[in-house]
Amino acid sequence: MNLPSRNSRSHKGENGKVAVIAGSRDYTGAPALASKAALRTGSDLVKTLTSKDIQDTVASYSPNFIVRSYPGCYLSPNGVKPALELVRWADVTLMGPGLSKPDTEALKQIFQNSQTKWVIDADGIKPAIEVEVSNAIFTPHNGEVKYITDAYGSIESFVEQTGNVVVEKGSTDKIYSKNGVKENNTGTSAMTVGGTGDVLAGIIASLISQGLELQNAGYTGAVINGKAGERATETYGSGMLATDLIENIPGAMKNI
Repeated sequence: MNLPSRNSRSHKGENGKVAVIAGSRDYTGAPALASKAALRTGSDLVKTLTSKDIQDTVASYSPNFIVRSYPGCYLSPNGVKPALELVRWADVTLMGPGLSKPDTEALKQIFQNSQTKWVIDADGIKPAIEVEVSNAIFTPHNGEVKYITDAYGSIESFVEQTGNVVVEKGSTDKIYSKNGVKENNTGTSAMTVGGTGDVLAGIIASLISQGLELQNAGYTGAVINGKAGERATETYGSGMLATDLIENIPGAMKNI
């Protein structure tokens, strides 16, 4: 397990550019959690694309955010053009947290017309599978795994046929790649609180933007997320929040 290294002579943007396409009228926190997690993990720049209805709300969570928008409450065909522009700018794109009710065809257009590395979560998972997205890490919870197994029979068959990586979230995370399955046992029961999956996706996207290969980023990201959760739980117990987890990312990274 390796962490990204940073050249002392590097300039802004050379240590990772992450695009986050997330959020909707129903979920204003998801894009903020994922974006801040990516920044705390070390990416130089994170740009977030979300619904116009919640753009100001998302931007208000932190002065560090760069927030763009598409019209309406949910991702629709009007969001395809700004999404494609953002994807072209980024080293990696995180798609899915909190999209809630996206237009499926719009999502498919974005996937089909982009050449990038992906982290695909939540509402992005099913459309991405249907258009056979590659060069991606999928981060499903137990219920979302069904999208993969319905299409491919098993997660193992999916990663073998597509070359993608799957981080199946749970009390023990399982990271599937062509090299087999690795398990991550870090974390605590307090991490069932909402938002920790958004944080994980942001961490993984950041690691990819800084040069880690997909398999390494998936496993390392799961460990960082779990150890940050352990540190937050020491302070807050079962009252830990996803925002507490984010603030413990730097400390977790120093101890892996």
